[in-house]
Amino acid sequence: MIRLNFKKIKPQICFCFDQPAILSLIILPIIHFILVNISTNIAFDNGVSAFWPSAGVYVAGILRLGWRFLPAIIFSELLVNSWLYTSVYKSNYAFLIIILVTCISTFDSLIIYSLKNRFIGKKYFYDNSTDIFKFLLIVAGESFFTSHIAITFFALTNNVPWSDYQISWLSWWLPLPLDILLITPPILVWTQNPKKQKPLPSSWRIELFFMLFLIVLISQISFSGSYAIEYTLLPVLIWSAFRLRLKETSLLTLLITVIAIVGTTQGSGSFSRKETLESLILLQSFIGVFALTTLVLSATIKENWWAEIQLKQANENLEERVKKRTLELQETLAELQLTQTQIIQSEKMSSLGQLVAGVAHEINNPVNFIYGNITYLKEYIENLLNLISLYQQNQKCDNYDNSHNQEIQNMTATIDLNFVMDDLPKIINSMEVGTERIRDIVRALRNFSRMDEAEVKKVNIHDGIESTLLILQHRLKANADEPEIKVIRDYGDLPLVECYAGQLNQVFMNIIVNAIDAIEESHIQLSKVERKENLYIIKIITSLIENNWIEIILSDNGKGMPEHIKNHIFDPFFTTKEIGKGTGMGMAISYQIITEKHGGKLEFNSQLGQGTEFKITIPVKQ
Repeated sequence: MIRLNFKKIKPQICFCFDQPAILSLIILPIIHFILVNISTNIAFDNGVSAFWPSAGVYVAGILRLGWRFLPAIIFSELLVNSWLYTSVYKSNYAFLIIILVTCISTFDSLIIYSLKNRFIGKKYFYDNSTDIFKFLLIVAGESFFTSHIAITFFALTNNVPWSDYQISWLSWWLPLPLDILLITPPILVWTQNPKKQKPLPSSWRIELFFMLFLIVLISQISFSGSYAIEYTLLPVLIWSAFRLRLKETSLLTLLITVIAIVGTTQGSGSFSRKETLESLILLQSFIGVFALTTLVLSATIKENWWAEIQLKQANENLEERVKKRTLELQETLAELQLTQTQIIQSEKMSSLGQLVAGVAHEINNPVNFIYGNITYLKEYIENLLNLISLYQQNQKCDNYDNSHNQEIQNMTATIDLNFVMDDLPKIINSMEVGTERIRDIVRALRNFSRMDEAEVKKVNIHDGIESTLLILQHRLKANADEPEIKVIRDYGDLPLVECYAGQLNQVFMNIIVNAIDAIEESHIQLSKVERKENLYIIKIITSLIENNWIEIILSDNGKGMPEHIKNHIFDPFFTTKEIGKGTGMGMAISYQIITEKHGGKLEFNSQLGQGTEFKITIPVKQ
């Protein structure tokens, strides 16, 4: 069982007599009466009308006002049809004809309105070229059936001979779709909100004047003379469509249509024929071509114009988004740069930790030795000073005798002068060795750190390598858990090299520390017997190649690297060490220093279980 929800239908069919509805109820009959008079006055001699603009007014009104416009259509049709058909048809069917024509005109508008909303929607059909063809099919298809109904009724009531059925039906049906296509768009576009209308060019008045002049001139030649040049009016409308809006173009099309209808019905122009049907078909084809061409062209131009506006808006939005994204990227880049700086600083601190550990270990032994001997040195010096002081006092005495000598001898025996004289030079010599060791370490530290690393300097590469080895000396020596690592040096004859010495030393530090770590990891995996038999080596080779480049090879016989580690050795944050024991930036920074800072190459070759070799190649001059 189907149930209708009248609450939903009621708002759609409610005839609300608001101000527009009341005004249309008053004005529409007047307009319809005037248009009917115009149509009958410009009809063919046999009474066939080529122009029925009221249909276009009805459709425009119902598209604009909706269901509220129906009472005005019904009232207008009843009034005008009563006047028109009562005087024409004297038969008993006059009343039925009035009702039939009123119903058909009303249902034409109503069905077109409903189908338009169903297949096109609430938007204006003339704003889209596809919608224009849809609207034309709706109007032509709907009027095709209603015109058959009307003419059939006229034939059945003997008001139209069956022999004239075809011409009567064509004269009813042909003008209707084209009249709607001519009249409806101008009314709608002139009452439309002007927000989405193309702006007029500054010269539109002059151009419009020339268009009107050409229309009058060509029309005069076509419909008053004997020259069939009616279609030369089409370029004028194309000009209007490109330069003006649909408002102006639709009025010009309507003007040309009226001129063509008047000229043809009066027997002028190439469309005028002996047979009314032939004249009607030629005239309506002319009107259809002009109306459809201008509507489609105007819609296409407006679509392009509106698409251009939307594209500009999209570009503006895109530019705004790009600016926003650029700002976000700049902020992100700044954060990344800050993070990179912090990571590099962290890596420097890690290197500094290695450096401090090495320096502390190397300095600790000579410092402890010096500190331990200071007590004895102080005691020896104090005893010697006391002995010298006693000797000076006795020398100043006037009655110097053997008792004074005995006192000096007793003190000499007490301080064990012979032992002091023998041990003191040894202590001083050993302390001298310790201070020289400390001086060498400090010199190596200064050479490693290179406070002037921000500038390119000519340096001895071997000094940097030796400084690094000295700082890492504590890790090269054997202890309870770690093996002794022997460093084999094979230095070539290198010139002074222009480089960032401090940064280059950091590269040496990173590579040698990794080599030591690899050897220690390999050592742990061996048995005690294998550990005693195995010899751990770090080999450093330097050479001059091609006169302008130097090559530094640092190799070890540690555990080597598997393939999955080789592919990521220079990736930032990649590390195989435990958490907290490495930042994963050491080799990435080393690669950057060699390749970007020095324009060189950092390559490596590693075999699992055999060891790893790093090759540094940099130019002698930057």
